[in-house]
Amino acid sequence: MSITIDGKVYDETKFSTKLRNTIVARQEIEQSKVRHEIELEKIQVLTEYYNKSITELMKKEKVQPETE
Repeated sequence: MSITIDGKVYDETKFSTKLRNTIVARQEIEQSKVRHEIELEKIQVLTEYYNKSITELMKKEKVQPETE
């Protein structure tokens, strides 16, 4: 099986176990990064939704700021 690193193709079967494991670990980190980015996008969408809901409910309930 071949793998491309820095634009060069290598025969992965010739790698040591340690090198293969290091490559797998890096791939897992990259996958984790993508999952976290997706979660952050979901959080942003939900935050915007709740901000809008708060504003709408405050208008509906005619909430006024306190005066000092």
